[in-house]
Amino acid sequence: MASLSVVYPRTPGATFDYDYYRNTHMPLVGKRWADAGMVGGEALLGQTGADGSQAPYFAIGVIHFDTADSLQAALTGQHAPEIIGDIRNFTNAEPVIQVNERFVPPS
Repeated sequence: MASLSVVYPRTPGATFDYDYYRNTHMPLVGKRWADAGMVGGEALLGQTGADGSQAPYFAIGVIHFDTADSLQAALTGQHAPEIIGDIRNFTNAEPVIQVNERFVPPS
């Protein structure tokens, strides 16, 4: 299984609209990539650093795909420009995007 991480660093002057991210952007991603092999995902919304200071990231989005090929197809497919372009509607932070191999340790 493959996953895509999108990390939004908290930098001086950066803003982040959590309501838009939750209520508009994430549903848009789910709707547009549902037929592209997306099998789920989650958003981790930064609360605090481990020492109680301000969280270093506004949010970390993780989107799971059935295969690495599906993930790559989604990133280069017809809906990618709309999804990537929507980022500017909720943040001016420069996202860090990473493709991952998903590993779940045995329980």
